[in-house]
Amino acid sequence: MRIQNGGNAVDGEDLTWDNTNVVCFGADALIMADGDEVAAGDLQVGDLVETRDDGLQAIRWIGKRHLDADTLAAYPNLRPIRIRAGALGDGLPHSDLIVSPQHRILVRSRIAMKMFGAAEVLVAAKQLVQLDGIDIATDLDSVTYVHFLFDRHQIVLSNGAETESMFTGEEALRSVGPQALAEIMAIFPELAQNHAEAVSARMLVSGRMGRKLAVRHAQNAKPLLM
Repeated sequence: MRIQNGGNAVDGEDLTWDNTNVVCFGADALIMADGDEVAAGDLQVGDLVETRDDGLQAIRWIGKRHLDADTLAAYPNLRPIRIRAGALGDGLPHSDLIVSPQHRILVRSRIAMKMFGAAEVLVAAKQLVQLDGIDIATDLDSVTYVHFLFDRHQIVLSNGAETESMFTGEEALRSVGPQALAEIMAIFPELAQNHAEAVSARMLVSGRMGRKLAVRHAQNAKPLLM
């Protein structure tokens, strides 16, 4: 993993392969920054990114990891998900979007309201693969994943679609190697406190319920964005 902290890049440990809850964008995902879209792989610590709830926010930490063909063959559960242009509804994303399997996508619908009491929820991309236009990208023989942190969990625009930034929940933090974790803790010391609880930008839907949500959308021929 390549870690950037205050603009300085250092070598970190590998992702923990048996815990794949880390949230990543493909390096070519277009993130809406300060008035323009920037490829996730080109973002730097300190860059301002447009967020749904708090306007422009500075990136505090970035992690990157390249997975080659051998790694993807050994760990098929890390293969990226491709969300094709328009697959979410309302013309979004505006172009094909590559994310890691656990990367959560914002769903906004009446079905979500009926199921969860919230019109907007976050669902892992891999739970949506039964829907048209959302698939495991088996044709990619390698992928570079990028994840980044703000001061708090945020909703950002990637290829025009609303998706999450990295969430500092306990499971997510266990998904990065020890050196990456040390970097994050140095920037966010409050996370080391047992009483520190990360607050998600929207309700996080479990895998089982996310699949149920996708099934209901498919059965009713309703887009994920309504």
